[in-house]
Amino acid sequence: MKAGMGWPIGITAILGATVAANLVMMRIANNDPSFSVEPDYYRKAVFYDSTMAQSHRNLDLGWGVHAFADSIVQGKPTRLRLVLRDEQALPLLGATVEATVLFNARANDLTTATLTDEGAGVYTATLPINTPGEWEVRVNATRDTSHFTSSLRITAVRAIVRAAPTARSGPE
Repeated sequence: MKAGMGWPIGITAILGATVAANLVMMRIANNDPSFSVEPDYYRKAVFYDSTMAQSHRNLDLGWGVHAFADSIVQGKPTRLRLVLRDEQALPLLGATVEATVLFNARANDLTTATLTDEGAGVYTATLPINTPGEWEVRVNATRDTSHFTSSLRITAVRAIVRAAPTARSGPE
């Protein structure tokens, strides 16, 4: 090796280590399940005016929605119930309802389902809501030519499992 070649080799080694470290960090960042990007965010930004128009249509319709999730039981899917009301606070009957749910800490994992009409304005679906905490529920409801959207939060909780009482063999 020629005299004076140590500096170029050292600088090349440092730059190579920096590139390798950046590649490792990019891989970690891209595989992080808690990192998310809003799907179709650019399209939503371009159509922001239509989003605001839908918000005004929601207010004009006067419909309302409440969401409930059954307690989480390990190894079983959880039932989501939506209660929809019309402008007179009466049950909203005969709607087609779709819900997208996402766990806030893992917002990249979206689950969408069409809910079943149970009658009396109640719509249900069984979904993989399996982690306690805050969940976002995005609702799309259509009846006739009316279209309603809403986004709300629910808190999922774990079911309390109580041990069955033991039988006693006699008086103490």
